[in-house]
Amino acid sequence: MKKNYLLSIIILSYACTAPTPTAVDAIERSIGFHSNDQLKEFKWHLGTEEPINLVKSLDKVWTARDYAAMKNYFVDTLRITTYNGKIFNSFDDFQRDMELDTNGGWTFNRAYSVDLNPALGGEHVQAFFNSFNINSEGDTVKAKIYESYYVVNKKIVWLDQYRQEIK
Repeated sequence: MKKNYLLSIIILSYACTAPTPTAVDAIERSIGFHSNDQLKEFKWHLGTEEPINLVKSLDKVWTARDYAAMKNYFVDTLRITTYNGKIFNSFDDFQRDMELDTNGGWTFNRAYSVDLNPALGGEHVQAFFNSFNINSEGDTVKAKIYESYYVVNKKIVWLDQYRQEIK
């Protein structure tokens, strides 16, 4: 009887042990899909810290409104789409628009990076902020801001912004 009891404990302990992950598991852990027909064969993978750190560094100079430093984070052929639908194809045009908005601020809350093809290069950084603005009546307007960056070779190729006002 004691032998059966001991044998049962040993079998249960092995049955409850998780298998060690392998390189095959990493491929199988890629997730999601893409609606672009040219990208249907790809799935999303976790990105790396480098593009996240680039966006974090950009946020520091953006907070300081150091436009000369900010310009160095973007490629010359960038595309920026703001949360209110404005599209900019040069940093200088984007800067002129930013200089008009001086009544607010934000807190950088979190970010992560994903990649469709880790062998190719280029990562999609998703960043989330809480923001506030002072409207023309002097009221504080709070919002959640979501930004999607595409980073290649330590430069931002495009940036899309989305905004959800908090009532």
